[in-house]
Amino acid sequence: MHLNVYTPTGLVLDKEIDQIDVEAIDGFYTLLPRHVDFVTALALGITTYHAAGQKAYIAVNEGILVKQGALVRLATRQAVLGNDLSTLIHLIETDFKRMQQQRKESAATLARLEIGLTKGFLRLNAAGGPDGGI
Repeated sequence: MHLNVYTPTGLVLDKEIDQIDVEAIDGFYTLLPRHVDFVTALALGITTYHAAGQKAYIAVNEGILVKQGALVRLATRQAVLGNDLSTLIHLIETDFKRMQQQRKESAATLARLEIGLTKGFLRLNAAGGPDGGI
C-alpha cells in the first residue's frame, strides 16, 4: 500500500507501507493491502504504520482516512511524525488538546457574536429600520 498524509500546509508523508492502524471515532481499525476500500473519520490519537519491518507513528489531530485500492490517504488538521511513542502521546495530551479547547472557545465566542448581531437586527427591524421608520 502507499500512504499519503496531508495537512492544510501540504503533503507530510509519502511512503510505501505494509499495514496501518488507526483510531477512528467509531473504533480502531487495521488496514492491510487487501482490505476493502474504506472511509472513516479519525479521532485525536496515534496512528501506527508498518513499513519494511519497522513501526512508526503519527500523532493525528482528527481527520479523514480514505483507502482506495492500494492508496491510503489521510487528511488531518495537524500531523506529527515520530518513532518515539511517549513523546507523541505527550504532544497529544498537551498541545493537541489545548488547540481543541481553543477551537471550542473560539466557536462559542463566534456563536455569541452571531446571536448578538441577530438580536440587534431584530431590534432594528422592530423599531422600523435604521432611519426610525421615515
